[in-house]
Amino acid sequence: MDYEALSNLPGVTHFFETERGSKYAHHDDTTTTRNRSGAGHTDKTEGMQPRSGKTIYMDPMSATNMAGIFQNSEMGTKFTPVMDEKGKPTGRVALELIEDYGPKKAGTRLGTAPYETKPAVGLMPVEIYKSESPVGNPGKGIHFGNKITNVMPKSSGGGGRGGGGGGGGGGAIGFKSGLMGSGLTPFGLKKGGFIDKPIQGGKKDI
Repeated sequence: MDYEALSNLPGVTHFFETERGSKYAHHDDTTTTRNRSGAGHTDKTEGMQPRSGKTIYMDPMSATNMAGIFQNSEMGTKFTPVMDEKGKPTGRVALELIEDYGPKKAGTRLGTAPYETKPAVGLMPVEIYKSESPVGNPGKGIHFGNKITNVMPKSSGGGGRGGGGGGGGGGAIGFKSGLMGSGLTPFGLKKGGFIDKPIQGGKKDI
């Protein structure tokens, strides 16, 4: 699998590859288009996926922890940028309850983590199509990708600025670049308000 299928898409600034062989085009409006590889997946489906509504990049531990909660169908959660007192993005993303969960009420912030808006080796792409995961939903509105192994800027002269994203993009407005390095704010949540084992996630095929 190479980048040929992605090379003529509009507004591409970078190409990158992840650990399981999927290839991505990063567009100048901070969306991505993925050419999915079936390697290492239970679902062996391959090929072009819909363009995201927005894509951010996170360190693997933070992304995996957030995925584990967002994909928990027993909880209603929302993936949203953290704003400052002036309503501007801070470079951190939060996971919040959208429905009561045990003693925790809707609107409770479960944790935050930093993110970037450009791909870099070692980070994970988080493709946002729909940023809410109501109770009963396994969190398929966000694709938590695998660790990036290679990034290649697109050579000048191709692609130009182009066409809007083709994803759902729900709740994906307002993300901007943040500084990586500060860790994930601990979540500490399960039924009753406590965790009794490490949170796992990011393994579902979306």
